[in-house]
Amino acid sequence: MESSGIVNLKVIDNLKHDAEAFLTTTYLEYQGVAIWPKEIEVYYYKKDVFEDGSVHGNNLQRNNKNHFYVHRWGMGEKDKYKGGNRAGLDFVVSDSVNVYYSYLIRSAVIGEKLIIGPNKVLKYLTDACGLLYEELESIRVNLVGSNSDGNVVFSNRINLGENAGEYKDCELRAVLCDRWFRDGKYPLKEKMIVDFLLKQLELMRMAPNQAIVYAKNNLGYIPSVLKNL
Repeated sequence: MESSGIVNLKVIDNLKHDAEAFLTTTYLEYQGVAIWPKEIEVYYYKKDVFEDGSVHGNNLQRNNKNHFYVHRWGMGEKDKYKGGNRAGLDFVVSDSVNVYYSYLIRSAVIGEKLIIGPNKVLKYLTDACGLLYEELESIRVNLVGSNSDGNVVFSNRINLGENAGEYKDCELRAVLCDRWFRDGKYPLKEKMIVDFLLKQLELMRMAPNQAIVYAKNNLGYIPSVLKNL
C-alpha cells in the first residue's frame, strides 16, 4: 500500500482514544476463554485519509468486526499463515470494506497468566481453545464491558518494516499500566512511563512528588530523569 506522505494527526488522536477505551473498559470472551489485552498496536488504513503502509491489508482486516485475524503473507483470506516470531493475532475493529483496522494483541492475560509477545499470545490461545487458525478466525469474539483503574501509556510500534514510512514514528502502541505492568517485561517500558509522567507534569495534572511515587510503584525504581524534578 502506498502512503500519501502526510500523517493525519487527528486520526492518530482518535485511534489512541479508542485504543485507550478498548484496554480500560473491555475484555474479550472467546469460546469460554477470557482474554484481557494488556498491550496492543493499532493498524489502520483508509485511502486518502490515513495510508499507513505497515498495515498488512489482508481482507480479514476490513469489514470483519469482532473477529480474529491470524497474520498471513498475502492479502487473501486463504494465503499462507506466517510462522515463528512473525506469527501474530489481531482483533479486528473495522466494520467497513473501505477501512483496514485492527489491534495486534502483543500481550494479554489469559487464565490469570500474563503472556507477552504476539506469537506467544497466539500460541497460548490456540492451545487453550484447541482450535486451528482457520477455526480461530471463523468464530465471533465477544466484547465484554469491564473497568480498569489503570492508565494507558503509549509508544511507537515495535519492529516496523520500511513500508511504514512516515507512519513509523506514530505512537500507536498502547499498554495498560495496571497491576500486571510492574512485573511485565514490555519493550520501552521505562520510556513509556517517563513520557506519560512528563506530559502529566506539563499539563499540571500531577505534582513532581506524585510523579516520582507513580514511577516507583509501576517500575520499582525512579528513572534518573525524574530524580531532579
